[in-house]
Amino acid sequence: MRLYKYIICFLIIASLAIPVMAVKLPQSAYLKSAKIALADTKSPRLDEAMMLLDSAVFYYGAIPEALFLRGNIYAEMAAKNPNLQKKIEFFKLMSDNYDSLTAACNNPEIKKDLKKDCRRMSDLCDSVRVKYWSEYYNEGVKGIEKIDKELSPKVKDAADQASADAAGQELNNFADSAKYFFMVASTVDNKDYRAYEGVGLIYDRLKNLDSSLVWLVKSMEHAQDTTSHLILNIAYAYIQKNEYQKAIEYFGKYLKLVPNDANNIFNVAICYSNLQEFDSSLHYDKLTMAVDSTIPGPYIDAGQNYLLRSQKVSDSIKFYAQQNKTEEAKHFTKMRDAILDTSASYFEVASRLDPSNVMVLEQYAVAKLVAGHYAEAGEIYKKLTEVEPDRGNNWLSLGDIYVQQQKLKEAVPAYEKATELNPGDGEVWKVLKDLYHNLNMPEKEKIADEKLNELGKM
Repeated sequence: MRLYKYIICFLIIASLAIPVMAVKLPQSAYLKSAKIALADTKSPRLDEAMMLLDSAVFYYGAIPEALFLRGNIYAEMAAKNPNLQKKIEFFKLMSDNYDSLTAACNNPEIKKDLKKDCRRMSDLCDSVRVKYWSEYYNEGVKGIEKIDKELSPKVKDAADQASADAAGQELNNFADSAKYFFMVASTVDNKDYRAYEGVGLIYDRLKNLDSSLVWLVKSMEHAQDTTSHLILNIAYAYIQKNEYQKAIEYFGKYLKLVPNDANNIFNVAICYSNLQEFDSSLHYDKLTMAVDSTIPGPYIDAGQNYLLRSQKVSDSIKFYAQQNKTEEAKHFTKMRDAILDTSASYFEVASRLDPSNVMVLEQYAVAKLVAGHYAEAGEIYKKLTEVEPDRGNNWLSLGDIYVQQQKLKEAVPAYEKATELNPGDGEVWKVLKDLYHNLNMPEKEKIADEKLNELGKM
């Protein structure tokens, strides 16, 4: 009897293994035979089972259990295949079958007896998705961490170009694998935005900003609600591409969700500055100051904004002076000085917030100097000589200010320090020679003469 049953079972399976089915079998026969093929503990016969299930779906339509088993087989194939691209293909087929299972279970035209196990199968599908999504997503996250903590620093700190090229190639190869881990995860569960974001971040590390934006936008589209950090990622990507108008658009979306984020309000100001839309830039500078008055950036940007405006007014002064239109020139001079005072007021705050910022001190000094506030400009240049004692231009500017103030004795040490740092500057030696002469310092005047003669500047 057992031999008889075995022969009957073998004949059924053998007949079903024929590529072109000559006989349409009952629906249950396809499913039972497929399960037998899958139940082989030594080596599940996946191809055989898949052929049976394909036939069942071909002849009888969307059978939930057949779709469920097909999805499981594709998941098994994906897990066993070492090729990441192939994994994506198999997981895509798995997801398609699981999605079809869900659709079939919700389809009122499918017979109820075929849907009786839908809840259990759907839960199992979700478990499979969660298992593989977590596995590959976590591998992708580990990849980003390795890129940031190990591979990118290795490229940056390379001793020579050959080492940098080798490290760069290692980073690219590793990032390619990390990218595929996220792609696998996004295929396993195409509704979770985080895997799409991961691909975008990998492309960002590779400086492939166009591809990064594609995936980051896709990530935002899959987020169930508006996710602020995704919007920021997109905005920053556009900044790296120097597409400031698009960056402003996404910063605007972000600020609707987080209106008091001072740093990103300031980022809008910077974007407008780069677009040379200075009125809009100043507006966002002031908004930033209102939200957080401790950030030096908006004060620096506003100071530079007014400094640029003063230069434009200076052109008008020059034009009217050349036309001998004294009153008009005076009018624009007053306007320029008022603008410079405003610029200096912002730089003054910035210098208090960031006292070691040399660029701020330099521009602060320029604003005071051009406006004719020599004493204040002198104090700023004194501070610059303390911060950067080996920079000759600071000492030279300090000396010039003392001369403007007729403080000739104070000017001498400043110019001498400038020549010490740049002994070949004949123009400074000429100024020193005149100062030595006017201050009745014949020995030093002789030294200046000798130096000028040596430089051929007599």
